[in-house]
Amino acid sequence: LLRSAIENVVRNGVRYTKEGTGVEVSLKNDGNRATIAISDHGGGVPAEEISKLFRPFYRVGEARDRVSGGTGLGLAIAEQAVRAHKGEIKAENVNGGLRVESKLDTIEPKRKSV
Repeated sequence: LLRSAIENVVRNGVRYTKEGTGVEVSLKNDGNRATIAISDHGGGVPAEEISKLFRPFYRVGEARDRVSGGTGLGLAIAEQAVRAHKGEIKAENVNGGLRVESKLDTIEPKRKSV
């Protein structure tokens, strides 16, 4: 599920980022939570539409007009997968693009008794 979530977000980033730019993927672990951030340079999303991005079949106005393919399910699937793992996902406009960040609790390995 998580692989599908990350793949969907990366695919969206690649689809909507401006030509000649890239999509950045980062992973951080602070010891208790892992943060996966995926950022593109596609101009971002109108502020009033960010809260709707994770709705099934929702596509931002510009995306509906483009011949970009997609059904509006990628981010909805990502949200369900992240929430199934008791995580959080959010989207925000950053540096002229969209950043989707997922936070997941890390699992500490069981320590063997000696």
